[in-house]
Amino acid sequence: MKKIVSIFFSLLLIGPFVSYSNTSVGGSKRDSILLTGLIFNDQDRVQNVEVNIYFNNELWKVEKLSRNNRLSTYLPKNAMLTIEITAPLFHSKRFMFNSNVPASVKVLPKYQFDIDLFKEEELAGVEDNSILDFPVGLVEFDEKKQVFIRNKKYTKRMKKAYLELWQEAQMVNRSGIETHEEEE
Repeated sequence: MKKIVSIFFSLLLIGPFVSYSNTSVGGSKRDSILLTGLIFNDQDRVQNVEVNIYFNNELWKVEKLSRNNRLSTYLPKNAMLTIEITAPLFHSKRFMFNSNVPASVKVLPKYQFDIDLFKEEELAGVEDNSILDFPVGLVEFDEKKQVFIRNKKYTKRMKKAYLELWQEAQMVNRSGIETHEEEE
């Protein structure tokens, strides 16, 4: 867990000092990265999703997905971005997207993701859910494969932490039901 916190804070501290002179914030689709995603809750659609995109730790773009749970948007290249997925009655999730690509890359690859949101009621009763404040994933360009990939080691640790949080919530909810039944 200490390594996760260390990586996250390193990104936050270093990110603002990186040079963004090659960043194309409002450029054409040809010099932007297509981000597509599917947002769900245990295989069910999530309604009224908002995707907030932060650039230099400031809100840059908001995508509202009121009728479906599919995202399709363009991101600037050569930037450190935070992608935050929110919906009413759900806990937000976010991931860091480093869109830096070498100048030699002529065709920018797209990146596709799937993300499973927790309903607030699913985590009811858990006292410490601060892990939800950390990004669930880190994405960056892989020069060998010429694609954007997620950091599998970091994502695996975060998924494990999220699963442990969910399991704790299930235990809390079960013990609350058993305690209530015993009182009657």
